[in-house]
Amino acid sequence: MALIQFTHNHSDHSTDRGFQFEFFCDKCGNGYQTHFQAAASGLITDALDVASGLFGGLLGNAADAAHRVHSAGWEKAHDEAFNGAVQEAKPHFRQCKRCGQWVCLEVCWNDERGLCKSCAPDLEEEYAVAQEEAASSRRERPPARSSR
Repeated sequence: MALIQFTHNHSDHSTDRGFQFEFFCDKCGNGYQTHFQAAASGLITDALDVASGLFGGLLGNAADAAHRVHSAGWEKAHDEAFNGAVQEAKPHFRQCKRCGQWVCLEVCWNDERGLCKSCAPDLEEEYAVAQEEAASSRRERPPARSSR
């Protein structure tokens, strides 16, 4: 089995009705939520549950059997949906070759340097922050008194 990359920082929002996952940036925590994928076995089980509630008996036994089949089928479908979700989310993140973190492209990736901004800060952003900090400290400091 091939190694599945980009999987340690995620949440699973899957239910009996379908599958959905959210992946997070290792640096800032921003997330990307994948599209919802309906589970076919969940729809069949729901239909049999409704029918057994209305008619009971034989349909109730069919609903019980469907739940057992649903469990095994759901696990397999869940694994396949997770693999698809990884592929869907990957274009929104990059793995830094220096530190190994998976980071979001929008905030934490330095495209010019090909590394995350922790390993290769954006110099223009850093310069702007330094300028603002200097201006802020000048505003907070009281004016110097002359010693005459």
